[in-house]
Amino acid sequence: MIKRLVLVLLLAACSKTSTPSTTVNGEGAAPAGPVVTLEDLQHGDRACYVVVDAGTAEAQSIEGDFELCAGGSRDATSLIGKRVTYTTEKAKVQAASCQGDPDCTDSDEVDLVMTITAAP
Repeated sequence: MIKRLVLVLLLAACSKTSTPSTTVNGEGAAPAGPVVTLEDLQHGDRACYVVVDAGTAEAQSIEGDFELCAGGSRDATSLIGKRVTYTTEKAKVQAASCQGDPDCTDSDEVDLVMTITAAP
């Protein structure tokens, strides 16, 4: 009886459908983040700064891949003013202590915005 109950529970757990993850270039990516309003994309020394409004008192600036800014291969400027979701992944960027010096080789590891898509 216990073996049958365990088997039923295992089958039930295995048959549950999982939420599909977002893929980027065929590789799995982190699930989309919260739904926010994209306020701006700003070129910076170490990242493309993704400015979002999550309905709080102030907009938040998040470091993003340079390719998300104007002219990049994943230019997201057409989504400014719209509700979006985004994905992040750990990446190295130039260290804040470099203060924009292109010869500085120090780096920081941050959660970098990699994709921005229109919210459903």
